[in-house]
Amino acid sequence: MSYLHSLERAINYIESHLCEDIDLSSVSKEAGYSLYHFHRIFKSVTGDSIKDYIRKRRITEAAKELVYTDKPVVDIGVKYGYESREAFSRAFEKVYGRNPSEVRKSKSLYFIRQPMSFDYMMFKYQMSKEGLTPLFRKLPERYVVGKKAKFKADGSNLHDIPLLWSKWHSQKESEKIINRKYKDEYMGICIFSDGDVFDYMIGYEVTSLDHVPEGMEIFRLEPSLYAVFKTLGPITESVQKTWDYIYSVWLIESEYEHACTHDIEYYYYNQGELTADLYVPVVSEYFESNCR
Repeated sequence: MSYLHSLERAINYIESHLCEDIDLSSVSKEAGYSLYHFHRIFKSVTGDSIKDYIRKRRITEAAKELVYTDKPVVDIGVKYGYESREAFSRAFEKVYGRNPSEVRKSKSLYFIRQPMSFDYMMFKYQMSKEGLTPLFRKLPERYVVGKKAKFKADGSNLHDIPLLWSKWHSQKESEKIINRKYKDEYMGICIFSDGDVFDYMIGYEVTSLDHVPEGMEIFRLEPSLYAVFKTLGPITESVQKTWDYIYSVWLIESEYEHACTHDIEYYYYNQGELTADLYVPVVSEYFESNCR
């Protein structure tokens, strides 16, 4: 595991020099490797080159300042290494998908790249080398109240869904649902689709169908067996990586098949950190024959 500790040192170095001109050789030196060798290690674990990782981290922090402060756009750009507002706007839109002024006006914040922790690197190592072992839960019929939106399954959903979450939180939609069953556990539901467009719903399981807030709707979740995968680390990245693992590895190699109903993300706080459990609806002849 020594190379993971080396990565941790390098990432800490990047964080402490994020607003400075970072020489990539200095990053690899901090890790104790040559730049050539370290670059390959870094990309295999983070999914980004060192340069791209730094760029995404700066754009993420810049986005936070656009939403949470009144600093002029040009000052934020200069802070993160851009010589002009135009250069910052071009770079920001290329990474974020929206220009700085749009983000500030709409407060549509999502995190392109959070700092990568040692725990998350271990999580990824386990995922790639050993696989993830789910728990299994059989849940009854239940009802969710919330809001739905349509997304294209073409990759754009990977940044559009976090924007939906940002809007949900900024408008304090949770507080409008007064009959929540679990007040600290909210859900994202990928509603099953055979096409290239699907609905994604944010909401809460409810104790009754009374008092549905205006603009929200009711959604029924049918009884199902679920494989439950726990995530760890930066929430957006860990959720996406775990879904990738489930669909590209686990469902192919396991004895279970997808039940062709709705994938669910349950979000909650664990020791102050936002965490997600991913619920995959599955069917298994073995399970059915042994659980009757």
